[in-house]
Amino acid sequence: MPDWQSLVRARLAAMPDGPDDDVADEIAQHAEVLYERVRAEGASEADAATAVERELADLCALARARRTSPRRHVTAPEPPRPGGFQAVRAFAADVVHGARVLASRRGFTAAAVMTLALGIGANTAIFSVVNALLLAPLPFADPDRLVMLWEADADDLTRTFIVSAANWEDWREQSTTLSDFAIWEHMSFNVSGGPEPEQVAGLRVSSTAFALFGVPPQLGRTFSAEEDLPGHRVAVISDALWRRRFNANPSIVGQAMRINGETYEIVGVMPDGFRFTHVRHAVWTPIQFDDQDRQRGSHSFQAAARLAPGVTFQAARAEMNAIGRRLAERHPVDNGGEGATITRMRDHAVQPLQPTLVALLGAVGFVLLIACVNVANLTLAQTASRQREFAIRAALGAARSRLASQLLAEGLLLAVLGGAAGILLAWAGTAALAGSLPPAIRFAPFRNVGPVSLDLRVLAFTSTLALLTGGLFSLAPMLGAARVHPGATLKAAGDRGGTGRMTLVRHALVAAEVALAVIVLFGAGLMIKSVARLTAVDPGLDRRSVLLMDLALPQENSYGPPERPTFCADLQREVSRLPGVRMVGAISHLPLSGANAGRGLTLEGLVRPDDGWGASYRITCPGYFAALGIPILRGRDFTDQDATTAPGVVIINDEMARAYYGDQDPIGRRLKLGRPESKTPWLTVVGVTADVRHFGLDSAVGREMFVPYSQAVWPSMTVAVKTAVPPMSLAPAVKSALARVDPDQPVSRVGTMEMVIGDSIGGRRFPMLLLTLFSAIAIVLAAIGVYGVVSYVVSQRTREMGIRLALGARGREVIAMVVAGSIRPVIAGLVLGTAGAFAAARLLTTLLYAVEPTDPGVLAGIVALLGVTAAAACWMPARRAAGVDPLIALREE
Repeated sequence: MPDWQSLVRARLAAMPDGPDDDVADEIAQHAEVLYERVRAEGASEADAATAVERELADLCALARARRTSPRRHVTAPEPPRPGGFQAVRAFAADVVHGARVLASRRGFTAAAVMTLALGIGANTAIFSVVNALLLAPLPFADPDRLVMLWEADADDLTRTFIVSAANWEDWREQSTTLSDFAIWEHMSFNVSGGPEPEQVAGLRVSSTAFALFGVPPQLGRTFSAEEDLPGHRVAVISDALWRRRFNANPSIVGQAMRINGETYEIVGVMPDGFRFTHVRHAVWTPIQFDDQDRQRGSHSFQAAARLAPGVTFQAARAEMNAIGRRLAERHPVDNGGEGATITRMRDHAVQPLQPTLVALLGAVGFVLLIACVNVANLTLAQTASRQREFAIRAALGAARSRLASQLLAEGLLLAVLGGAAGILLAWAGTAALAGSLPPAIRFAPFRNVGPVSLDLRVLAFTSTLALLTGGLFSLAPMLGAARVHPGATLKAAGDRGGTGRMTLVRHALVAAEVALAVIVLFGAGLMIKSVARLTAVDPGLDRRSVLLMDLALPQENSYGPPERPTFCADLQREVSRLPGVRMVGAISHLPLSGANAGRGLTLEGLVRPDDGWGASYRITCPGYFAALGIPILRGRDFTDQDATTAPGVVIINDEMARAYYGDQDPIGRRLKLGRPESKTPWLTVVGVTADVRHFGLDSAVGREMFVPYSQAVWPSMTVAVKTAVPPMSLAPAVKSALARVDPDQPVSRVGTMEMVIGDSIGGRRFPMLLLTLFSAIAIVLAAIGVYGVVSYVVSQRTREMGIRLALGARGREVIAMVVAGSIRPVIAGLVLGTAGAFAAARLLTTLLYAVEPTDPGVLAGIVALLGVTAAAACWMPARRAAGVDPLIALREE
């Protein structure tokens, strides 16, 4: 190392008054400190010596400044500002220097970079999914004018129901505000011939449906109006099915394919990306209403239309409401108490998700704020601890613009590193988030949320915010340094804590960080408690050890007698004999799966109310109730004796028995589907089952009726197998058994009842998991922020603590002093966060089950958790301070 004492004295010897020993010694000492710092950053001896020589540019001016009273701030003359190219070179050198500084502070750099990355990545991933679900327009022509049509409760039009074909036809005839009416029904199709048979999802649709969406086929055509009538076996297929099953044959139009055992002509192939109603739909066939479909009480369809030119949504909704009232007056038996309404297609099935997604956006936004506050606080603490370094460099002649440039370079470099890491995290997080969406969100109708792409607008916003945070707060120490004389800073050896104003800023940032963390954690706590209570709800069945498989059983007349009258008996014979099988049954609409069908009823011997009778309609096989552990409270289950030629029978649930028969015993009473004059046969009630929460664990029990498959069919059935072993281990054997029942009918959607129930609460569990993740991030960031600030305070008060310990203070007294001084902004943050949490939690009201948004127990737990975490973050550096050697602490000064 050069002899800085000799060098400084030689340069000062030319001064008129001669060298001042104190000044020469102090300047030489600071030159040595600067040389060692530059060497520690990785510079060579020659580069370090050159850097110090530059700082010793004007020793005469520096010496005069040191001889002047500290109260008079005399600065070295500002060097001339460099030109454009020189400025770029200078800033590039500052970036290199900043990289060395950040590399020498690995802990601070890693914490700041990861903090920014979490804020940027999480926000970009969440908003990208929200954009795909809620904000992006539907992939159809003029999508904002597409509406869904619904039957509704006349007293509450927000309670909507699926549509009957008769009502849809009346709407189409009477409406003047809507055009391009379309109607469809969800179906399962067995596709055979060529490769292995498979079951695919699809729709039977009116010929107007494709015109409604304005998406032409990529090959062939869609349906004509004549093909809406029975007798035409034509089909349109999806791009995915065309490529998978027909190897993208360009001559596919006009060729035949087997659907449900019948030969259909392929007349068109829709383009890739066509979502009607979601990506899994692969086959569309003409609607072709039969007599049962046209019954006004047969509710099986969904419908849509387009607003007529110049018509507003409000005007069309008012007209539909008026038409609904007219139909209720005209058809009091079937439409009594019913109305009609419309909703925007873009809101279909995703509108209930809006509170969830808004809550997630709010939570991840708070995480971003916490990240920025945390980086700001860490940056302030780090740069404020370098006030002595800045004073030395200013005393050695460094211009303030040069110091500001170097600080800005460090801050921007930190922000760029955090932004780069955030982009990687956003890319991985978006892919992971899109892949983990529950089915209710992933398969949102009419939308594609598969490969969600990064939202570049949010990425740009969050990255800019990171740059501003890193840049602005890195320059904050210069604000205080501009008012302080370098000599005063150098002589103030004991207190390097910065100005009182900067201390207040740091404390305010800690309070803000803690307050934001309270809000995020409180939301997560409410969701966790809500989901815990929801999962504890008894669904009315035994979910354990139940294997499920879907099986399509198509036939020409889906309302008539079964073409496979022995299906249930064959199912029992082939599956029940398998080792590990306890019970087996089947049902048309599995509880908690989202499947449902409703029918209007006539009850013998009772006066029909104005709003009529009705119930959800299910088809079952004997053994279904036992397989799912649903008790039969009165009467009996179906048996093989309930054959097609036997008298019609029905089982109802307890809710229907109470609603329609009160205290009377319904066993032996008769009812039939449809109006009193309908020709449908009378059905005798032979059993009453316990209630099942068919529509969700958080929904009310509805009226349900069950008829045997041997007397009334459904085009698809879910086989339920109660097992004595892990259910999925029996899946191959059960599939083989079902193949023996009917080798032409493939099975699909193999799973368990536990999985079905899990999917049914996915809309609540998914935001709970994300909020929990954000809460973990928030609490870690808050702890890092508190720890960083307290560590800085401790490092700045080392001399004071050494003196206290030397004078006899005990270690625990020093710890108490540090913790007490540092915990005050934490307490302020907890108070502010409590008020904010109560306000923000109201956004979660629709997501909570049996939990109030102001739950005091959850809030108390969150405050205690954050308080303990913050206290621990204060205690660790305080404990380190209490263990300092007084002699070492004093010698350092």
